[in-house]
Amino acid sequence: MSQVLDLPVTPTTLVGDDPSFVVDEADDTRSADDVVVVFDRNVAVAGGSYHGRTATLPAPAGDGARVAHLTGVWVLPGRRRRDHVRRALAELEASAARAGYSRLHVVVEPSRTDALALLRERWFTPVDAPSATGDLELEKWLLPA
Repeated sequence: MSQVLDLPVTPTTLVGDDPSFVVDEADDTRSADDVVVVFDRNVAVAGGSYHGRTATLPAPAGDGARVAHLTGVWVLPGRRRRDHVRRALAELEASAARAGYSRLHVVVEPSRTDALALLRERWFTPVDAPSATGDLELEKWLLPA
């Protein structure tokens, strides 16, 4: 039986201001990032994370929606096809909705057909045509928590 460990993270700096963290002056609430790890028999087998908008990531669309960027989704090679990644994605989606995000955004290489199939299964849809680098951008609208 597998377990999910959800680790909410608030961006902080050790010294000085973090130039990559953007704070909206009108809204002083800092968005929390999140890390999820799925364990199977006390072994970390899958996980992922999302991050709020930063200066290094694309800004959200002009519709004013808060967008979280899905990053670092992984599964151990010997543990694929056991729904571990699906559990991690479901927890990340729920966590992002609870944190007030209305969309999840992810960038995937077109050669990662397994990842694209999984994301489309989870109702992620293409944003635009492939970028200049050839990567595909997908997003999912989240239901409010």
